[in-house]
Amino acid sequence: MKREVRAGIAGLLFGSMLAGCGVAPELESPRGNEEPETSTNAEAGLSAHRDDAKPAAVARYGPAVAYGDGKYFAVWTDVRAGGIWGTRVKPDGTVLDKGGIRINFSELTGARPGIAFNGTYFFVVWGNTDGIDGVRVKPDGTVVGPVFRVIQTDEFQGPTRVACSPKICLVTYAVTGDDGTVIYVTRVTKDGVVLPSSDRSIGAGLNYAADASAAWNNSKKEFLVVWSAGHVEDSENADIYGNRVKEDGTVLDDDGFPISTARGAQTTPDVEWTGKNYQVVWSDTRNANPDIYGARVNGQGKVKDPDGIPITLAAAAQTAPRIAHHNNKSLVVWDDTRNGPHSIWGSRWDEDGDVWDGSGFPISRKGLAQQYLPDVAYGSDTFFTVYAAQNVYDPPEPHFIVGTRVTHQAQVKDVPAIPLTRKH
Repeated sequence: MKREVRAGIAGLLFGSMLAGCGVAPELESPRGNEEPETSTNAEAGLSAHRDDAKPAAVARYGPAVAYGDGKYFAVWTDVRAGGIWGTRVKPDGTVLDKGGIRINFSELTGARPGIAFNGTYFFVVWGNTDGIDGVRVKPDGTVVGPVFRVIQTDEFQGPTRVACSPKICLVTYAVTGDDGTVIYVTRVTKDGVVLPSSDRSIGAGLNYAADASAAWNNSKKEFLVVWSAGHVEDSENADIYGNRVKEDGTVLDDDGFPISTARGAQTTPDVEWTGKNYQVVWSDTRNANPDIYGARVNGQGKVKDPDGIPITLAAAAQTAPRIAHHNNKSLVVWDDTRNGPHSIWGSRWDEDGDVWDGSGFPISRKGLAQQYLPDVAYGSDTFFTVYAAQNVYDPPEPHFIVGTRVTHQAQVKDVPAIPLTRKH
């Protein structure tokens, strides 16, 4: 596997911001229309640009969302400086940072962020042209410097995602080398320090791996990482695998264990811990057109539903599922083309394995030409789904980010959806 050295290379952009450095002082985020001065000096910390007067200018795609300290925090890839911006949303649907918060202050433009809350900070991670970076954000929207370098390599593949315990955040990603693509994890402390030599492979058995995601199990003090993997020469028959990783970095399941090996391709998995089991969801082509399937995995890594549970078998394509959980039910959301254009649908799935909503219910509604790539988080008795959208069909990229709240009773509360960035 080709790897670049983390530190000690002349000319690195981040200098003293690399792994193992201390945390810079926190700076309050200025408000107004001026563009903040960007600094790569770890001692200077970071400040965030905000304009609370109106939603931000045209965004792009790839939103992610987490809940913490009484609010949702959505992040996405943006056309503005840094490429990674976000906003906080109250449970009543009020957008707190209408102009957005600039999160990436490096000179390299970031893309496809992941986000998680560790009980104190939101951890946001993203990829760029030469590696993966991250930063902490306080619940009040203050970006806490310095940026930390998760890994330095131009051979990683996104999306980059993160899951957090109160002490450790686990960043998941894929790295491409001479023999294929392998899933890696890196641990970051609650202070934003990347632990030395903590990046390691957790699934080297197959040579084509992608789309890793992780969930924290507080009962057993470990993470479950899930991903899609197959052989380069047979990538149309990828399967879903998992591996448990302790807080101290111990990998419990060697190169991983199979979660779904059905015929066809199983891809883009996501995972959530319910308090009793992990619930894993993915897109599945065993019936030709992609459907959404799931399986429960217990805390010992035993797959309880080896044949998979169909979440939706609707016509056309259902892809890119994401999951959030509360009490006995999870909400699974996905990208759906049953009516022609892309739209966002969802279904509730309980801990006994029962699917409550048949082939699902629509979360995004008419009025938008296309809706793509959802993510979902739970908080304050409500699920919040964020996704990218377009007013008119204009491939290849969506142009703005919206959000929709959904209750435990599958009531969609926001029609039209809440704009998190401006539509024009």
